[in-house]
Amino acid sequence: MRIRTTVTAVLLLAATATACTGGGADPAGAEASRAQASTKALTLGSGRHWKDIDGDGSHISATTTAVSYTQPAKGVHLPTNLADFPDPEWAVLEVKTCADAASTNVIVAQSPWTLRLKDGTEVKPLGLRGYGVPAPTYPVSAGTVRPGSCLRGKITFGMAKGSRPDRIVYDVQRRPEVTWSVPRA
Repeated sequence: MRIRTTVTAVLLLAATATACTGGGADPAGAEASRAQASTKALTLGSGRHWKDIDGDGSHISATTTAVSYTQPAKGVHLPTNLADFPDPEWAVLEVKTCADAASTNVIVAQSPWTLRLKDGTEVKPLGLRGYGVPAPTYPVSAGTVRPGSCLRGKITFGMAKGSRPDRIVYDVQRRPEVTWSVPRA
């Protein structure tokens, strides 16, 4: 009985993890799609619809949108040592995910989002919520978007002063990478 409970818990955990990463895509096909998708950057406010098979075999689909990008961002009050750069300039990305009505729950997080500089360097989100960052905050990990609903929030980044990304990247394992162009300041 104890072994069955442990195996069931492990399988449930694996199924939950694949809701974020996708489970049914062909890795070789995904690489080809990723290369093609990464060259065609969307404009801010445009969404990309995607669909996948969840770890338990159920249908999962949604539209993910990079809504806006602000740098330097007002309303960020954080210690400078939280960024990877000395004397950082704060940036805020607002994103939205809308689950299709026919989808199962969509699990969202900040981790698939990065900012890409022209030289290929990627800046990861700070992964913070609460005091010091603009609200509403996009879930740091494992936020749930129910079928037919949307979730919108802000993600905070620490950037080196004088640098500005040229791409916003949404990259979930085994799905094509999606990019948006960052307009000049």
